[in-house]
Amino acid sequence: MNRNSQHRFVRGLSMVGLNVIVLAAGRSSRLGQPKAFVEVGGRPLIVHLVHRLQNLPGIQITVVTNDDLLADVLLACPSVHAVLNPNPEHGRTGSIQTGLASISERCGGLPKHLLVVPVDRPGWSIEIVNKLIESKKTSCPESEGRGGHPLYLVGEDITAVYLSKSDEPLSSIVQRHQIPVDFKWLHMNIDTAADLDELKFASTEDWF
Repeated sequence: MNRNSQHRFVRGLSMVGLNVIVLAAGRSSRLGQPKAFVEVGGRPLIVHLVHRLQNLPGIQITVVTNDDLLADVLLACPSVHAVLNPNPEHGRTGSIQTGLASISERCGGLPKHLLVVPVDRPGWSIEIVNKLIESKKTSCPESEGRGGHPLYLVGEDITAVYLSKSDEPLSSIVQRHQIPVDFKWLHMNIDTAADLDELKFASTEDWF
């Protein structure tokens, strides 16, 4: 984004300052193909997610991926910052740290607000993201007594994640305020071939 662009405010948050990290570094051994490039309606899943996120004004998207997919991500999503996690087997915390290091280098410091979007958890809407932002605290959506994704991180929690061990679970680093939502797709998880039918069905919904 041009640094001279006019700042826009949505529900009290300067959306120019909202960074998004899309996690797409896993090897997808159970699925047997890269989750980010599962074809949905003729386009890779990651393209759908990036286009959905671009409904939020002024965001900056960083995709963290592995060495097998880096070139493909750059070709499929030329508008994002794509960065390589050399050790994706360490888990999601390490991937978030990789994304934060890239953001910090580009922007001169860690962001104050961060949305973390795992590519294999596509069951969320822009309305849900807005509810997380409105909470003004580290939070995630919740349905049927279970938390879901995306994860919204703010302030010192972002620093805590950045300074933690790369293999430490996020649940042991930050506490998430759960925001109740009525959304039947929230717990959709693209992990095996059987999950692809649910993904195909979900892709016919307006929110997708």
